[in-house]
Amino acid sequence: MQHRLNPLRKKNSSLTNTLIKAFIILSILGFIFYFLEKIELPSPKKEIQQDVTDKIIRIK
Repeated sequence: MQHRLNPLRKKNSSLTNTLIKAFIILSILGFIFYFLEKIELPSPKKEIQQDVTDKIIRIK
């Protein structure tokens, strides 16, 4: 009987497989960052300057 549990692998194929996987992961991360940069999140147009010292004094 032949053992099938540990098939022999070539080192070239494992190196190319890891390079391909790394390239795919980096490209997916690149696309994610590219599209996240394109999304416009709401931000206030002007800074709100309101005196809240009297409200703080009332809370204490």
